[in-house]
Amino acid sequence: MSRNRQRGNNSNLLQSAPEPSGVHGEQQQQQQQCGFEQRLQANARERYRTHSVNAAFSTLRQLIPTEPKNRKLSKIETLRLAKSYISHLVAVLVTGNSQRPCGGIEHPGPGGGHNLPPPETGRPTICTFCVTFDKC
Repeated sequence: MSRNRQRGNNSNLLQSAPEPSGVHGEQQQQQQQCGFEQRLQANARERYRTHSVNAAFSTLRQLIPTEPKNRKLSKIETLRLAKSYISHLVAVLVTGNSQRPCGGIEHPGPGGGHNLPPPETGRPTICTFCVTFDKC
């Protein structure tokens, strides 16, 4: 019955709150202004942080060899290639072979360590940077 009943005039519920006046109104305006200024400062800090992170990724992209040279990597691609490149450089140091150091190593592990079993897929891991030597 309550669903089918027509609703009465609810004009008293829709009335707007009275305008703030006097001391309380000024305090509320000051708090709103303070909140606005804090938001502006937080936005500026976030812009600076984002700019710093993007600059660091840009620097990292320049240090990682890519094919073609001018290819712009996404952030996740940059991180993955950086990890792979570090593992490759570790293999160069361990083996002393700068042409294809990862060829004789079974599988670089998650921490960059070597001589670990291959991943669960059973497929050998291919070093991206060793493959580029084959193209040259």
